[in-house]
Amino acid sequence: QLSNRVNLSHTFVQGGVGGLAAAMCGYQWQRYGKDRPRFVIVEPDRADCLYQSAKNGQPTEVRITEETIMAGMSCGRASELAWQVICQGAEDFMTIPDTLVSPVMRDLAAVRYGDTPIVAGESAVAGLSALIAVSRRDDLRETLALTKQSQVLLYGTEGANAARAKDDA
Repeated sequence: QLSNRVNLSHTFVQGGVGGLAAAMCGYQWQRYGKDRPRFVIVEPDRADCLYQSAKNGQPTEVRITEETIMAGMSCGRASELAWQVICQGAEDFMTIPDTLVSPVMRDLAAVRYGDTPIVAGESAVAGLSALIAVSRRDDLRETLALTKQSQVLLYGTEGANAARAKDDA
């Protein structure tokens, strides 16, 4: 759906086991070649198998001791196949705490697309939550080369789950 005129500078995508991230990374390599956007993978700090894998240079299993509200990304082990793509294609890996997620979900629900509110689930807002957090810190903006001219692609992958939506109402 992106216009060919859009010159993306960054992509923020959810981590999990890495399947979505690898698919989007591979697609952007194919579509944009050497001009592909900087690729940032975002995970919950309680389930950071891709982040730890990047630090260690190989797939690394993590023990999840406390569940994250980003249940779709509560993964302790990276997909071996996905890792083969993202270890070569992702420039950055970052984690976010659960505390960033609910406010972003609420803010999005206040936005209308026509007559319809934007309803996004906990895992769906990970990229946007990370982008907002980065935008508030000079050091992280500089590290990720984010500027006022940056054009960022985010993926919304799910609606709010019924139990969470009811609790937030």
